[in-house]
Amino acid sequence: MNTTILHLNRIAEYKRSWNNTPFLKAQGLEVEETATGQAVVRLPQALPSQRGGGGSDTVLNGGVISYMFDGALGWAVISSLLAMPEAAEIDPFELRQFTINLDITYLNAAMGDRFEAHGKVVRASRSTAFAEGQFLDANGAVCATAKGIWRVFWPRGTAHAQR
Repeated sequence: MNTTILHLNRIAEYKRSWNNTPFLKAQGLEVEETATGQAVVRLPQALPSQRGGGGSDTVLNGGVISYMFDGALGWAVISSLLAMPEAAEIDPFELRQFTINLDITYLNAAMGDRFEAHGKVVRASRSTAFAEGQFLDANGAVCATAKGIWRVFWPRGTAHAQR
């Protein structure tokens, strides 16, 4: 097998690993890359412990919406970075990014049992990425919007590593 195929297989393995994180599993969340620079975090069945938004046992808690947005936008950022030519030089498991800012606007009470946070990259460079998204209920109604900024750290030892 040539190195390009091996690297593409490693990226695919990395993306499959997203759903195996203990935090996602504990919250009952699933993540999917829907296109390069786009991701969705799904909550197929809200748990009673995830409710309590606005003091109501029928509304999803805003903290749940926040971490779903952080995941959807963050994985969209990683998806975008892995499509850059620089990514051919790295092990995707060593690429790091962290949230600098996440701004959420809550528009409607998130009611129902199933929810999705959609994220897409607006702009990405080797050091910073900008993403935005929408939070949808089971009927497809937008309950919240978000935008954020991420700091990117390439693995040490690559030509494009951060200093």
